Amino acid sequence: MIMVDNNILQGVVAEVAARESLVTFQDLKDKSRSSSLPAARDIRSVFLSSGCSVVAAFDRFASDWSDHKNPVDFACRIEEFGVAMLSYTVRRGQFSTAVDDFHDIRLAVDMPLLLDDLIVDPYQIHEARVLGADALALAVWAMDQHKLEALLDRTESLGMTALVEVRNPDEASRAADAGATVVAIDVTGYRGPKTLPEAFAGVCQMLPGETVRLVLGGCWTPKELMSFARHSADAIYVPHNPLAATRSLVGAGMHPACPSR
Repeated sequence: MIMVDNNILQGVVAEVAARESLVTFQDLKDKSRSSSLPAARDIRSVFLSSGCSVVAAFDRFASDWSDHKNPVDFACRIEEFGVAMLSYTVRRGQFSTAVDDFHDIRLAVDMPLLLDDLIVDPYQIHEARVLGADALALAVWAMDQHKLEALLDRTESLGMTALVEVRNPDEASRAADAGATVVAIDVTGYRGPKTLPEAFAGVCQMLPGETVRLVLGGCWTPKELMSFARHSADAIYVPHNPLAATRSLVGAGMHPACPSR
């Protein structure tokens, strides 16, 4: 989950247009609403269980993988030790690889899957549903309010959950106004006197109490997870990370001493 600029946005638009030239929007919509597709999993109920859940990312093209490069093996192993959801990172120019990987992962595990692409067009939402995604990410800063509300509504109309990404109280307010039920908060850019968990809690104040709050970066250790949980985090997102470190985070989030809202 990354910050974006106009060049990246334009690149995504061009890639989507190229895919649409091969499969029409109407054909894709028909596929995404087919009764043969399994229903998307309920992400909110997973995150609102006791403790603090962990979302683990797989990025095939990250340069610093140390103990896992096979997406199916990675997915199976993190499912075994209780990760709540796998997030598959889509790299620019590599969508066909993402399709193959995501398909293989979907067949191998029952855990919820998030397709972590930069969503700028309704076409991508229907693509995600056809692939079997249960959730996707919508970055508040990448679109105006009307588009945010339209893409959120379309995501939910297909049974998926949108993780609406925000970085500050103003963006959190926009997410709340759009009706987001799951908000991913990135405070890694915060520069001030508060700790990151305190800054996270400050952003959470702009959200309704029933909104699921996810920590988007800045949490790497069990101690940090506990601190974010005390400041109302329901889940944390962990970028590509050694399996042992991810497993220790899962254990901390499941520990009886871990705070729950």
